[in-house]
Parts: sequence; structure tokens; C-alpha cells
Amino acid sequence: MSKTRFQPGTFLEVDDMAGGRKVVMVGRDGVTYWDSTDAEKVTPLVIHPVMKPVELGTLVLFVQNKRLSAAAKRVMESLRARMDARQDDSLFVMRMLWNLAPKVEGDGWAPDESLVQWAQQQAEGQDVAVSRVHASAESYQQFRQ
Repeated sequence: MSKTRFQPGTFLEVDDMAGGRKVVMVGRDGVTYWDSTDAEKVTPLVIHPVMKPVELGTLVLFVQNKRLSAAAKRVMESLRARMDARQDDSLFVMRMLWNLAPKVEGDGWAPDESLVQWAQQQAEGQDVAVSRVHASAESYQQFRQ
């Protein structure tokens, strides 16, 4: 059987149950994940083997293991230049870097601004999907009451 307990606060890649993959954060209990860092919006979900979880580790370890140091710097510079508050959202930043990881072309590689914008759009796409899931769950809860 697959592992279902993970280090709290680390990141996983899981099936999004719609044919793709997404990045999530492991909850404090190590057996649930958060797909948003907004505590008002999030509903922790159980990490199940059917989601085929892959450990990504902490943000720092992921950056080191995938040789993304220059890319991480470029991502943060881009978010800061636009005064984007998501620069403080480790899950959003991780999603951007996760999308950039397959594009790495050696040590010191950094994406150009168009690639950073593409990674941001991909991360925003995960946020939109999360919002849809939570809206559906909320409407279901209202229906049950």
C-alpha cells in the first residue's frame, strides 16, 4: 500500500481527479492536505493512495533538488515588482516553481518574464479549480441543512 502519512507543512503532487496533477500542502496531522493557504476557504482533505501522492518536500528542498535557485529568485522578483501579495503565499510560489521545474536547462537556469507569467497563469489555474471545488462543497452543505 502507498504511503499516506507525510511530513506536515511539506508539499505533495497529487492527482486532481480531473485528469491532471496539482500541488498541495500537507496539514498538521500529516494525513490531510490543504489546497489553499486561506484558512477561511480551505477544507482539509484526506490524502488517499488513489491520488498517487508524490512527495516534493519543503520549498527550499524542492528548489535545491530541481536546480531552481535562479528561477525562484526570478519568480519572487516578478511577484514583488507587481506588488503581488501572493509572494507571501508559499503554496502559490511552490505551484509556480513546480510548473517551471520541467523546463530547467542546467545550473543557473532562470526563466524569462514570459515563462514566469506562464507559470503564474498555471498556478492561478490551480487556485480557480480549488475555488470551484470549495464552492461546490459549500453549496452541498447548504443543501443538506
